Amino acid sequence: MKKQQEGVMLLEALISLLIFTMGVLAVIGMQARTIGETMDARYRADAAFLANQILSQIWADRVNIASYACNPCQSSSGGNVSTQAWVSQIENTTSQSAYLPGVTDSANQPVITVNSSNQVTVTLSWKSPQGNTSHTYTTMAQING
Repeated sequence: MKKQQEGVMLLEALISLLIFTMGVLAVIGMQARTIGETMDARYRADAAFLANQILSQIWADRVNIASYACNPCQSSSGGNVSTQAWVSQIENTTSQSAYLPGVTDSANQPVITVNSSNQVTVTLSWKSPQGNTSHTYTTMAQING
C-alpha cells in the first residue's frame, strides 16, 4: 500500500505551484489592463482640459468669436492667432502637462466650428499608443453676450 502512494506529495506540490503561478500571471495581466485604462482616462481628461482651455479664450474674446473657427486647426493656418497658439501648444508635447498622442496626424487634427447662433464646437481626436482605435472628444458651448 505504501508503494502505491509514493510521489503523491510531490505531485500535490507541483499542482499547487501551478495554481499559484497562474494566479500571479492573472494579477500581472490585470495590472497591465489597469495601466492601459488609466492612460485612456488621462487622455480623455487632457482632451477635456485642452478643449476647455480654448473655450475659455473664446468666452473672453466674444467679439471675435467667428475668427476662432478652423477645420482643421493648424499652428500655421486656420483660425486666429489664439487658435494657432493653442494648436502649437498641443503639438509641443514636451512643454505641457496635457498630452494627446497622434493629435497632429492629418486625420486627428483639432476642429473648431462656430455656427450662426454662436454655438462653438471643439473636437479633439487622438490615437492611443496601446491601440489602433482613434478616440474623439467633442464639447459644445453656447456663447452669448
